[in-house]
Amino acid sequence: MYDYKLLEAFCAVVECGGFEKAAEKLFITQSAVSQRVRLLEDAAKSVLLVRSNPPVPTDTGRAFIAHFNKVRMLESELEKTLSHDEDCGYTSISVGLNADTLATWFFDAIEETVKRENILLKLRVDDQEVTHGMLKNGDVSGCISTRSTPMQGCSVHYLGKTTYRMYVSPHKKDEWFPEGFTIEALKSVPVIIYNERDTLHTQMFRNALGTEEVQYPSLFIPSVEKYLDAVMRGMGIGMMPDPQCWPFLQKGIIADAAAPFTVEAHLYWHRWNIHSKPLDALTKSLIRYCKDM
Repeated sequence: MYDYKLLEAFCAVVECGGFEKAAEKLFITQSAVSQRVRLLEDAAKSVLLVRSNPPVPTDTGRAFIAHFNKVRMLESELEKTLSHDEDCGYTSISVGLNADTLATWFFDAIEETVKRENILLKLRVDDQEVTHGMLKNGDVSGCISTRSTPMQGCSVHYLGKTTYRMYVSPHKKDEWFPEGFTIEALKSVPVIIYNERDTLHTQMFRNALGTEEVQYPSLFIPSVEKYLDAVMRGMGIGMMPDPQCWPFLQKGIIADAAAPFTVEAHLYWHRWNIHSKPLDALTKSLIRYCKDM
């Protein structure tokens, strides 16, 4: 059994991005934090932290973080049980999800559950193809991912699919694609990309054109709202989900540049395979909402 105070100090260094901020969070000295991390490494007989700026956990260190976060959740739930008052406190649940899900249906799915179960959400946003790594590293208790296979110690539930289309401003569609969505036309059409890990546009090229080897100018806009705004303003074409864009498409405010081609992202909810009433409730609310969509 590992000393809880040592685990707490180690995780605080990682979460806060340094020893000084961890000390402030724990109300102890920086030297005390350093000593606790060293003691934990001695007990584990392994280096847990790369002393960079910010400090980075090793693979073994990530395993300790995952363990500590599970213990922290279970202790919070135990405290509620022992107090015989379900409303006495809150339980923190960290979730990894993609920006489009957060901007469209996520809060609709979990709002009532979060209020009823006194859940404090800690959301970490990244591409749906990489959120699985957050769960693997112990950074989150659950994640929405495109991966269908559960990792050890976790369970997985299918949520459904999100359909993406390549959208464009109607007046720019006529200017940029007079002969349709072609490789030649794309050479002079700006493609809007969410971030460096965003691959939806290349998936569309493969579906619509049969290849990802396409030359095109590009720009990056890492904001769901401003991404849509940029497309409407005719700054470029971009991949966006139907739930976000369908009303604007129906009104003719934006157009489908690559119809009838689409990209479908199948989404899965992964979670720690431990008994936790708040985490169980969150899981049920996600499954129920997506089933009724």
